[in-house]
Amino acid sequence: MTAPGPARAPGSAHGPRPAGGARRLLLALLALAASVGALVFLLKDVSLRELALAMARQPTRQILATLVLTAASFACLACHDLVGARVAARGRVRPRIALMAGATGSAIANTVGFHALSGTAVRARIYLAAGLTAAEVARIASLSWLSLGAGNAAMFAVAEVAQASATAHPMRHLGIGAALLLALSTLLAWFGRARRELVVFGHRFPMPSARIAFVQVMIGALESATAIGALYVLLPPDLAPPFSLFAAGCIVAVLLGAAAHTPGGIGVFEASMTALLGGRGRADLVAALLLYRLIYNLLPFALAVVALALHAGSGTVRWRR
Repeated sequence: MTAPGPARAPGSAHGPRPAGGARRLLLALLALAASVGALVFLLKDVSLRELALAMARQPTRQILATLVLTAASFACLACHDLVGARVAARGRVRPRIALMAGATGSAIANTVGFHALSGTAVRARIYLAAGLTAAEVARIASLSWLSLGAGNAAMFAVAEVAQASATAHPMRHLGIGAALLLALSTLLAWFGRARRELVVFGHRFPMPSARIAFVQVMIGALESATAIGALYVLLPPDLAPPFSLFAAGCIVAVLLGAAAHTPGGIGVFEASMTALLGGRGRADLVAALLLYRLIYNLLPFALAVVALALHAGSGTVRWRR
């Protein structure tokens, strides 16, 4: 439903829609083309036989480490919603519901793409069924995404500062890291002065206290570190750079993948990481990236779909009773 607006001239009521639809279709096709092109670039010099052998040679210890780090990453993502629900809908939702919404929403969004839309849609399905209002759902989702972004910014800042002593341009990295840390510190200080809230298009979004905001940033930084570490432990030893350098490059690759609007940034992320590590044509690097996709994206996605189906089924049973 749309708000009433000024009358349109005859024949123009639906004029902008086809153009907008055509633009969206064009952007989707361009994103798909970029993804396919990136995958072709990645797999051009790697045969399927080499890839299969490299996958089979991946040490079990590294795969187990990736599984543990993936679980830790999604535990942090779930905690974002737990804290967000405490701020935006205190006492209105059970902790286990908030944890489930955070974990499943993030798992779906990481794989499907369009994070703000897909992740919020999953949260809405869970929270609305739990009795929250649409406004409360929007507030929890907004706080979750803001916390995730602040955590990634904190991780990137620490990585830049750590790189300053190991690169030829220390002041550039130190300046970027210090600027980000100063911005985060200023934001936390602003939260600490008084109870804050943002008003966007007439909707009020309560902001957390400085203490809770600091906790959220730390959770976000830990989530970013574990997600990056889940891929780092799979890398071939001769291609693995220092973790700080890899972390900064990985965050940039994730942003490029998100900007491409391909599902999970597929193709763009892998091509970016291959260019960063200088591993084009290396079957062991492609195997590491593929295993990371399977463990960090597809496994949580499958578990999230099952969890949502079971949750919906249990809700139907309760409604019938």
